[in-house]
Amino acid sequence: MKKIAAVTVDVGSAYAADILYHYVIPEEMHCGVGYRVIVPFGKSDRQVTGFIMEMQEQEESDGLKTISSVPENEPAMNPEQRELIFWLRENTFCTYYDAVKTIFPPAIIKNKCRKRKKIPVSVPIEAEPLHLSKEQQHVYDTIAPSLEKDKAECFLIRGVTGSGKTVVFEALIARTLQLGKTALLLLPEIALTPQMIQRFQKRFGSNVALMHSRLSDGERRFAYEQAKNGNARIVIGTRSAVFAPLENIGLIIMDEEGEYSYKSEKAPRYDTIYVAKQRCRYHHAVLIPASATPTIESYYYAQKGIYHLLEMKQRYQNTALPEVTVADMRIERQNGNMSAFSQVLQDAITENLQNHEQSILLLNRRGYHTIISCCICSQPVYCQHCSIPMTWHSTDQLLHCHYCGYTQAIPQNCPQCNGANFRKMGFGTQRLETELAERFPTAKILRMDADTTTRKNAYEENFEAFRKGQYDIMLGTQMIGKGLDFPNVTLVGVLSVDKALFSGDFRSNEKTFSLITQVIGRGGRREKTGKAVLQTFMPEHYVLKLAAEQDYETFFREETAIRKALLFPPFCNICVIGFSGKQKEETELGAKKFYECMENIRSQVQEKMPVRILGPVPCIYEKVNNQYRYQIMIKCKDTPVFRRFIRNTLEQSAKIKEVAKIHVYADMNGNASTGA
Repeated sequence: MKKIAAVTVDVGSAYAADILYHYVIPEEMHCGVGYRVIVPFGKSDRQVTGFIMEMQEQEESDGLKTISSVPENEPAMNPEQRELIFWLRENTFCTYYDAVKTIFPPAIIKNKCRKRKKIPVSVPIEAEPLHLSKEQQHVYDTIAPSLEKDKAECFLIRGVTGSGKTVVFEALIARTLQLGKTALLLLPEIALTPQMIQRFQKRFGSNVALMHSRLSDGERRFAYEQAKNGNARIVIGTRSAVFAPLENIGLIIMDEEGEYSYKSEKAPRYDTIYVAKQRCRYHHAVLIPASATPTIESYYYAQKGIYHLLEMKQRYQNTALPEVTVADMRIERQNGNMSAFSQVLQDAITENLQNHEQSILLLNRRGYHTIISCCICSQPVYCQHCSIPMTWHSTDQLLHCHYCGYTQAIPQNCPQCNGANFRKMGFGTQRLETELAERFPTAKILRMDADTTTRKNAYEENFEAFRKGQYDIMLGTQMIGKGLDFPNVTLVGVLSVDKALFSGDFRSNEKTFSLITQVIGRGGRREKTGKAVLQTFMPEHYVLKLAAEQDYETFFREETAIRKALLFPPFCNICVIGFSGKQKEETELGAKKFYECMENIRSQVQEKMPVRILGPVPCIYEKVNNQYRYQIMIKCKDTPVFRRFIRNTLEQSAKIKEVAKIHVYADMNGNASTGA
C-alpha cells in the first residue's frame, strides 16, 4: 500500500484550483498530518511549500508526484490549527492557503521554526494590588467559576466608559493562569496595545506576548514561538492575534468588541468574534466580549439569553460621566462663526488651558481641506484611479486619495468644464491643527492620525508624551476615540461626525453612536469631573441625541426596530458577493453571469434555503485603485446548506470565461451598502 498525502499549496485566491493535491510519500520519509513539505507543483514542477492536511493509503499511485522533502522532524501545524483552516475555508469562502497564511506568520511559513527553551517566569514586576469595587467584584465572582468548568460559555460585559473593565480582565486572567491555563486579550486598535501591554507586563512579567500587524516579520515570529512553546501564557494583540498558537486556552477577552476593525476586509474575511467562539468551543473556554457600546448583534443575543449579560453601570470610584453640551453649528454659522470651533468649545478649551488640564478633540477626517471643487461647475477633483474626491494636504501642498494613495497637484483647469478657479471646502485634522495653533498660541498640540503615526512606535511615544503632560491638546481621528485612559483629560470635543451617518452602510448609525459615546467617555477619569462638547448640524438626529445622553438601551431599541423592519442583522445574515475588474463593462458582465449561475444552482437546491438577492449593482464608490466594483447582496440564514450553495456557485462560476476575467469574493456579514 502506498501512503498518500493530501497537501494544500499556494494557489492564490483561485477557487477553481482550490483543492487538496495528492502526493506519494516515499517509504523512507517520516511525515504525517500537519507537517510542512516541499513538493513539485505545476507543469514545470517548481518546488513549493505545502502542508499535509490529510493522509490515506491506496494500492495504486499512478500519475501522482512524490513529496520532495520534509524540512522539519515535527509537525508545523497542530490539530486545532488544521481544524481552523477547514473552518475558515467553509465559513469565509477563502482558499485553503488563504487560511494558512492567516494562521501562520510569513516567517513561520517560509522558514524552519527555531525551538526555544522554556523560560520560567508570573513574580510580577511593580504590580499594584488589585482593588475591585462592589460592581467589579460581582462581575468577577459571576465569571470566575466558569473558568474551572470544562464548558464553553460567553459573558457579555456592557460597562459604561471608565467603569474599570480592565481591572476585571486582570483579575480573571490571573485566575486563569492559577488554573494552569492560558489567556488571550484582543484589542481593536494598534493604538490601544502599548498602554495595555505595559499594564499587563507590570503584573505578569514576560508571560505576556504582543501580536499586531506593525511588528516586523522577526518580531511576529518571536511572539508566535513564545506562545507556541509556552514561554508566554498571555497574548495581547489586535485582530490576527485570535490565531495565537496558545495551548489549553481558558479565557478569551475581546475588549471594545463593537469595533468594526475586528472584521477582516481581505481573504479570509473573518469576524474575530466567530473565530474566538470556535476556539472557545475547541478548548472549552470562556469568551468575554466587552464594551460600553456592544454590537447590536451581541446585545440582542444577550437579551435572548444566548450570552450571559453582565452590566457595569457605575464608573470606577463613582466618577460622574462627562456633562455633554450639544453645539448647533447652524446657529454658529448664522451668528457669523465660520470656524471649526463653536463658541462653547473655544471657551471650554480656554478654561482647560488655564486650569492646566488636557483636552481631546476628535475629527474623523485627516488632511487639510476635504474637497477641492471647481468654482464654475462645483465638481470636486476626483482621483484619477478612483471615483472618489481627493483631499488637500498642507504638509506637501498636494491632493491625496485616501483610498489608493495617489497624489497630485491641484490642476490648472477643471477636468469637467476647463474652469481655472477652485475653492477649498471642509476641514481635516491638518487644518484643525493650524487653526488651533492660531487661536491658542500657547497650547502644545499633538496630532494623531494616519499621517503622523506611520513611524514605528509612534503610538507608544506620542501617547506616553501626552500622558506625561507634554501636550495640552490631542487632536485626532477615531484612533484616539476608544479605550485610552488619560487621568488629566477633562474636556472632549467631537467636531464633526454628521457625514458618517450617511455612509451607505447599514451599520452607520451603530458606528457613529459608538464613536461618540466612546470618545466622550475619555474625559473625567479618576477624581476629575469631565465635560464634552458635541458639534453638529443635525442636533435633532436621534443617534446624536442618544449618544450625547449616553443612552445605549434606547438606541438599541430604536436600531433593532429599524433593522427588523428592513431585515438586517441580527434578524438575518448578509452575504456580499463582490466583483472587481479593470474594465467597467467586463466587470458588469462578469457580475451578471455570476448571478445567472447562482440562480441556476439555487433552482437545483432541494433543502429549504430562504434568501433575498439584491443586485448586481455598482458599489457606492464604483472605482477604487483602477478597479471597477460591483456587488450582490444576499439576505440569508448562515447555514451549512447556504454555505455549500455559495461555495458551489464560486467554484462553478469560475469556469465561465466572463467571470474568470474578474476577481470575485464572498463576504459573510461584511460591509454591505444599504443602497445595493
